[in-house]
Amino acid sequence: MLKRFPYLQGLVWAVILFVLPLPLIQTLAVGLPVIYSSEALAIQVGSIAYVWFLAAIYLATRPKWLDRLIGLPSIYFIHGMLSLFAIVLAYLHKSGTTSNGLIKLTGDWAFDLLIGLMIYSLVFMAGWLTSRVPILKWLKHQLERLFRHELSLWLHRLNLVATVLVFIHVQLISYITAITPYMFLFNAYSAIVLIAYIYSKVQNATLLSPAKLVAKRELAPNFYEFTLQLRHPSRTQILPGDYVFINFPTQDHLRELHPFSVVNHVQSDGQLILAIRGDGDFTRLVQDLRLGTKATIDASYGRFNTMINEHNADELVLVAGGSGVVPMLSLIDAYPDKTITLYYSAHRKDDLIYAEKLQQLANTRPNFTLKMQAGRFEVNNEVNQLPEYQTLYLLSGPAQMGFTWRHALQRHHVSPDQIYYEEFSW
Repeated sequence: MLKRFPYLQGLVWAVILFVLPLPLIQTLAVGLPVIYSSEALAIQVGSIAYVWFLAAIYLATRPKWLDRLIGLPSIYFIHGMLSLFAIVLAYLHKSGTTSNGLIKLTGDWAFDLLIGLMIYSLVFMAGWLTSRVPILKWLKHQLERLFRHELSLWLHRLNLVATVLVFIHVQLISYITAITPYMFLFNAYSAIVLIAYIYSKVQNATLLSPAKLVAKRELAPNFYEFTLQLRHPSRTQILPGDYVFINFPTQDHLRELHPFSVVNHVQSDGQLILAIRGDGDFTRLVQDLRLGTKATIDASYGRFNTMINEHNADELVLVAGGSGVVPMLSLIDAYPDKTITLYYSAHRKDDLIYAEKLQQLANTRPNFTLKMQAGRFEVNNEVNQLPEYQTLYLLSGPAQMGFTWRHALQRHHVSPDQIYYEEFSW
């Protein structure tokens, strides 16, 4: 079987890094006046940087078709790394070219804005980085009191302003605008991304699924379960193991969409259950919501169910850390006939949410095995007892947990195609 998931990740990278910029590189190389040949390389890298910025903006719209192929955490990782690569090229472009007047001004404004946003995003928006760099994680927690979730998202949208400044910057350069094929492609790329971005915003404003908070209860200190009732269940498809983006449009500081995994296998009754730990300002504020509060839901995202459908696996091994158990609960609920082993750990015993429910399932379902404990598993010992073939391994939780299990499984000769890790820090 084709190792489809890693292959598709590489394909997405290749298309963005090489295929998309190629037509602009070619038309620019042919049409650039000889007098500017000394700056040709710097001009080319500036053009590539712009294409990468456009691609990063498109990825920020969370295209569902791409999520089902490679997963939203991977999309966000590509988005972040692509922006960093583009800023490096923008610096090389700025260093290798000369300009004056409004051309220079728009270019400088765009570059300075992008540098500031890069520094801010590395702390507040790049969970894949802060989870791995302790000093950034500490700094993020300290500054979150000032920079709330909604403010962070609005500041991040200044990337659009920087991109518009770059667009104007290019339109002001006469020897570039004289290259008709290049400008046709340049404007077409810009228009396509603009349309995709506007469509995503219109969709968020008009096509999100309405819901209402109908129940809530405390699972553990600072950890609550919320039950929402979808108004139109038949129009909202939420697959097992998926997560949704949800907001509360009538509540201050809760109007921006935020991702949460779904606890239950959502059926025709339209009951949607979320388990939310109060880690940030958004997640702490939802704990005070009153029953009856209106919500809107962007559903749904995730690759767990897609992986199960793509693999003809006899067994599922689920590995969860902390709140990473949430999507696993819906998978266990949705596949009662599959042989499932769940490894579930948390820092403390009190943090093991749904422990009683899981223990009850383990006692009543002969094909469900539960291994649950406070503290980390001896991963190498556990992996040595697992089957190597016809088993799909689904991981969900903190970065260190995912890294440890994934590498241990691969050392145990488990194919990367049989492992999917959905990180909880993006």
